[in-house]
Amino acid sequence: MFIKTSNPAFKDFGDIVYDDIDFSSSHKINLNNKFIDNLKLVTNDYTFIKVTKGVVMILVSFDSNNIKSFIINRSLHIKKGIYFNLISISDEASVEVLTNTEFKSIKLDNPFNYSNISSSLDISEIYTKFYQEKGTNYNFSGEKHSYWELTYVDKGELLTTIDGVSYHLKQGDLIFYAPMQFHTQSTFEKISSSYLTINFKMNFNHADLLCNKIFSLKRDSYFIVTKLIEELSNDNLYSNDLSLCYLKQLIIQMLRLDNSHFHSKPTTHMQQTYENELLNDILLYIDNNIYEKISVSTLCEHFCISTSMLHSLFRKNMNNTAKNYINELKLSKSKELIRNSTHTLSEISEMLGFSSIHYFSKKFKSYFNISPTEYSKSIYN
Repeated sequence: MFIKTSNPAFKDFGDIVYDDIDFSSSHKINLNNKFIDNLKLVTNDYTFIKVTKGVVMILVSFDSNNIKSFIINRSLHIKKGIYFNLISISDEASVEVLTNTEFKSIKLDNPFNYSNISSSLDISEIYTKFYQEKGTNYNFSGEKHSYWELTYVDKGELLTTIDGVSYHLKQGDLIFYAPMQFHTQSTFEKISSSYLTINFKMNFNHADLLCNKIFSLKRDSYFIVTKLIEELSNDNLYSNDLSLCYLKQLIIQMLRLDNSHFHSKPTTHMQQTYENELLNDILLYIDNNIYEKISVSTLCEHFCISTSMLHSLFRKNMNNTAKNYINELKLSKSKELIRNSTHTLSEISEMLGFSSIHYFSKKFKSYFNISPTEYSKSIYN
């Protein structure tokens, strides 16, 4: 996450300049670099920087080792004794540097290389989507083609071979076929199968991370599959775009999935639907009662469920605990209240049910890495 120079964390390195500074005698510098191998040392108290074009990141350090980065969003005064350098985040950028001395440079042992936030995989088109129900002893002799294919087993079991290697897929399992991989599919003698097949065009340079392995879906991934099928099945506004987004999200989930650990799978559509509806009701209840003192026992009593079931719902579907979710939502709500600036921090702490302003401040800083007071100041700078 980027931090702006107006954030209180920058104050150790420099100050925001609110007064008009005459930059007529400044050095104008054009930037397009994403890489630096040195830092410049500020040797006096007269160094100012102003961005005139594009988006610029400033790297700062006390000792040239522990480097911090900030996005410049105001004209800056850099303090004496600080090491710094600049990187262009946008394709091109320009800055004006006002100083009355030449900077001394120090070589970095580990050069800094900025990586743009960009997509490493691109899905440009979904060609076909089929939901197939096959009886026992079904056999597809095989094919290969120039596009990607995904098969997800919704019910039953499926045997597939990829370039002669066999894979046994069970309910909740998913497999990918890369372009030009020959693959077959068949069902077993006593087990039928229902499965989803999607053919799509994707540019991806790390096919080995997806190919020749079975992925077992967690419940959050199963939810994505459900939404993907839903969008592929209707013609609502931007359904095609959402379908591509869900497919990409699903693939990213699989790339992150560590199959060496056990992951619970959905059992039946009915059970998953029940759990989804129950969880949605619980989340809505928490949101509507966020200003009350909500506990795990409160939720269990209100929805007539056990503590273990509540824990299971949140762990499987939210990758979180109910207690943490409530605390995180309260802290997020506190940020919103601070931004509205109609209540004091003490009032906000009391409104959200924290035991004291000190406890509220401690939890806020632990979660957001900034105190409520500092956050309040930063949003107006």
